[in-house]
Formats: sequence, C-alpha cells, structure tokens
Amino acid sequence: MRVWITAAILLTAVGPAALCASPADSPRDSADSPKELALSLAKKAKRAEKQGHNAEAYIFYSQAAAIQPKNRGYHARMELLQTRATAESKPKPRAGSESELPSADLAPEDVFDSLTEREMASARPLNEVPSLKAKPGTQEFDLTGDARTLFDKVAQSFGLDTVYDGDYPRTGAQIRFHVSRADYRDAIHDLEAATSSFVIPLSSRLFMIAQDTPTKRNDLEQTLAISVPIPQVLTTQEITEIAQVIRQTTAIEKIAWDSADSTIVMRDRVSRIMPAVGVLQQLIAYRPQVMIELEFLQVDVSDMTSYGFNVTNTFSLTYLGQILNNVIAAPSGVTNLLTFGNGKTLIGLSVAQVQAMFNETSGYSTSLYRAQLRSVVGQPATLHVGEKYPIITSGYFGGSTTASTGASTSGATVYTPPPVFTFVDLGLDMKITPFVHGMTDTSLVVETSFQVLSGNAVNGIPIIGSRNLKSTVGVRDGEWAIIGTILSNTRSKGISGFWGLSEIPFLGELFKQTTLNKDDSDVLIGVRTHLLTLPPDQIVTKRLRVGSDARPFTPL
Repeated sequence: MRVWITAAILLTAVGPAALCASPADSPRDSADSPKELALSLAKKAKRAEKQGHNAEAYIFYSQAAAIQPKNRGYHARMELLQTRATAESKPKPRAGSESELPSADLAPEDVFDSLTEREMASARPLNEVPSLKAKPGTQEFDLTGDARTLFDKVAQSFGLDTVYDGDYPRTGAQIRFHVSRADYRDAIHDLEAATSSFVIPLSSRLFMIAQDTPTKRNDLEQTLAISVPIPQVLTTQEITEIAQVIRQTTAIEKIAWDSADSTIVMRDRVSRIMPAVGVLQQLIAYRPQVMIELEFLQVDVSDMTSYGFNVTNTFSLTYLGQILNNVIAAPSGVTNLLTFGNGKTLIGLSVAQVQAMFNETSGYSTSLYRAQLRSVVGQPATLHVGEKYPIITSGYFGGSTTASTGASTSGATVYTPPPVFTFVDLGLDMKITPFVHGMTDTSLVVETSFQVLSGNAVNGIPIIGSRNLKSTVGVRDGEWAIIGTILSNTRSKGISGFWGLSEIPFLGELFKQTTLNKDDSDVLIGVRTHLLTLPPDQIVTKRLRVGSDARPFTPL
C-alpha cells in the first residue's frame, strides 16, 4: 500500500538582529545583553502607549517578550494591548492584491471572452472528452526495464494499448518500477513521474506517450472547448464572480458565457480545462436548488332567496264620463277597474293586484391554480396571479392652442400630447425565499400582497387597495403545507313592499318582499418543496490534482 507523506519545514530565526529591523531601532549596539535590549524595547513601548499608538506599543512589547520569555510583565502588557492594537491597526492590501480578488462591481464584458461561432459550435459536454476505460481494480507491479517496456506491460495488465511519439526514445536506462495496490490511473501517473513522460488519451483503450517537455506539451496536448450547464436561477453577478475566480485560479485561456443556453464555455489544454471544470462545478453547487410547488384552491358558494307578496302600490284614476259624444276607452295596461259615479261623473280606479313569490338561486364553483417555482437558497422566487391595469400618471387636460396666436381657444388645435400611463399589477403577488436545513427540512419566507381596485378615484386616477402579509413557514421535503387562507363571507338582506302596510306586525308580511343573499369565497394556498441538489454539508468536496507549472497533471 502506498503512503503519501508531505513534509513541511519551518525555518525560524530568533535573535536580536532579527528583531531589530535597522540600526535606528536598536537601542544599543550588538554587544548589549538581551536583558538590556528588552528593557530598551519596553521603554519604547511605554512612550508609544502614552502617545496613543497601541499597535506600535504592542509590537515593542512582543519583541521584548520574545527576547525575555520569562518576564511575565512583558507578556501581561502585550496581552492587555492586543485587543486595542487589533482595533487600531488596519491591514493594508498587498501590492497587486486588487487583481487577485474579484471585484464586487465586475461587469460580464470585463471577465468573459468573446469566442467565435466555430469555437462555440465545437464546444462539447464533459462526458464527451476522451478518457481511458481500463479494467477495474488494483494490481501490484514489480517490473524492471526501459520506459517503453514498462508502459507496454502496465497497459497490457489493464487491457489498454499504447502508441509512442515519433521522437520518443526506443531504448533508455533500466528502471525498476515497484508499486502495490494501484489502479490504472495511479500506475500510469507513477510511470509518468518515473520516466519523465506524459500521457495523452486518444480513445477509451488507446493512449499516446511522449517526453514531458514544454515543446511537446504545446504540440501534442489536446486543446478542448468544454460547455458546462449552469443553473438559470443564478444571477448575472454570481456567474461573473464565479468566472473571475476560475480565471484567476486556473489561468484558463478563454472562458465565455452563453446566456441563451445558460452554459459556460471554456477553451484551453486538457491539463488546465479539467481542473477549471471541477472548480466551476463545485462553485455552482454551494447553494442548493429548491423546486417550490404552489396550489391555489378557490371555492365560491352563493345562495340567493326571494319570498313574499308583490302588491301593487300605484293606482291610476281615469275619467270615464261622456262629454259631447266623446269615445270612452279604458286605459292601456289596466285590466281591472273600480268605477264611481254615473254619466258625466263616471270615474274609474285601477284595482290592486297581489302576486305571491318564492325564488331561490344557488351557485357553486371551484378553481384550482398550480404553479412551479425554481430558486436557490437565499434568492427569492416571485409569482404574480392577476392582470395588468393601465393607470394614467400624467396627461394634458388644459385648453387647446392655435398655431398663430397661441391663445386658448376652442377651435382647431395644434397638438395635444397623449397621456402617459403605467401598468400596475392587480391580483396576487408572492415572493418566496427558501432556506434549506439538512436533507428533509426547508423554511420559506413568504411575502404576499393583494392589490385590487378600491372603486374610488382622485382626479380621475383610480385608487389601488393593497394588503401585505409576511410569514415564515417550515415544510418537510415532499410534503404539502397550508401557508395561507383567504376567507370572504357576505350576508345581505333586502326588504321592499308597500309603505306603511309592510311595517304592520304579522300582517305586514302580506305587503312586502324579502331577499336573502349569502356569498362565501374561500382560498387555500398550499406549498410543497423538492430539494433538487444536495445542501453544502452533504457535498463531498473533490480533490483536484493540477501538478506544477512545469509538469501539469493530465487527467486520464
């Protein structure tokens, strides 16, 4: 079994010469004892502390404590000034650090490159990159021979074939190659290091071996254009910052963003592009994606009942007497007349009619709205259910003007500017911000607003009525939860009848009609979440091997 050992060597230099940066800082010459040097530094620290320079005093005390470790007074003063020195000192950025960290105001055109149509068309997914598919499992090797012999034997053991560059030496020094429990990747990479070679996969079973020199790498190493899909929920600023980090970390040759297909295209050699793809995939996975399902169930129930007696409350008086042989005719629309008098004093009075009525109208309706939203943790997803209503914001309402005098007239007009209006969203607006807690729980911050026309207007501009609600709800992944309920209940009663008579107790029921109206409207808002990607605490960060500048790591 192979064991990788990384050794770190820490060199420390402790002495008066290292603590004093210049002769001006040295209290005395180099012949002074450590005790005198520490005492001089302590005096400088006291003067700096009196002047209010806590950071400078802290440095002097720390130097004195390093020279005299057993002096507890220096350590006590140093610890006392540590907090104030930290608050006082402001770290200065290193030279060139502005270009190492991504700026918060990066523009996409400052980060992304412009690729040609041919380069964009040649971009392929990551799974189409040539890679070796050898026999699975590990093997043990104890071989001796030149480079070609070792590569051939190792390749045959894993069911692979080899081909060599034309300038690769046919013979060479004898090398003993001994590894245990190595798969094909480890075995080939160990051979690369032992023989100063590098491998180029040509197909799933064939790879080329060439000498590891900068010239050969530039000539033989494949240059690929890889397209990596990115979530559409990421903002432009986030994508720009991720691309800036990739460019500075891997020194990739070209990186472009295809906003239409929501992909990032990178072009460079295989040894650089594969680590860049790995960094990109890990950066876009740090915020889990959540699918939010919403359902609006609306139930409307109406019931209207009318009952009572409809009594005629208007009477017509008609003269029916005969004067100068006139023709007597009954009034139209009157069927029953009560007459009084005779001859020239005959008068007709219409008789009241009574109709009994009992009517009932019932209605029931249901409406179901479904919507799906996709977002990432901490980024709100919005939904609008309703319509856009135009509202005039400004307009010309004065008199018209003529072209000759400019005076206000009512004649021909020169020009009347059209009104300016804007569209306002009426209905339901929802903004949902998800937060993931582990694999099963999700909390949602729901902001809901209802905007409707109030029916009133000021200067012809309608007034918009608005109601806002903000709440937080916790749901389990894949389960429904009711996050809101809107109830509207209307009860009305109307009475109409014969004035005066309808107010008589009991008997008044014969002279009036009663209408009862009942309207109920219920709206339920349900939500269900689905976790599309793993949260950060469940993602295993992959180790990326990049090699060195002189010998970059070539993935197989």
